[in-house]
Amino acid sequence: MGIKIKSVHEAPETTDGYRCLIEQFIPDGMREDDLQLSGWFKNLAPSVELKALLSDNEESSWKEFRRLYYQELLDPSKEHNIHILTEKAKHGEVTLVFDAINHRRNHAIVLKTLIELRMRMDEDF
Repeated sequence: MGIKIKSVHEAPETTDGYRCLIEQFIPDGMREDDLQLSGWFKNLAPSVELKALLSDNEESSWKEFRRLYYQELLDPSKEHNIHILTEKAKHGEVTLVFDAINHRRNHAIVLKTLIELRMRMDEDF
């Protein structure tokens, strides 16, 4: 049980469990069928303006991106999908599929952290 993150360029595996794309669009040159998705949560992708911050390799940009993306994720319209992913991760594997060049600084890491925090909070209360 838990959350993994995986690039759209990594091959799907049976151990991925519930695979969901967290991008607004299917990456160029790919087809949705090739990604073997269980779900696609377009509204959990960062805004286009915010994603542009990730092109900068500065630590300050990464901190600013995380802060602003967390704010975006707090929008009530996103709550339902975050709840779905949290519940699925409590009972099995969830793989957040993302399209980013940087595998150590991307929105999937931020979303994964938020979901894991919610899972821990649910255990404690």
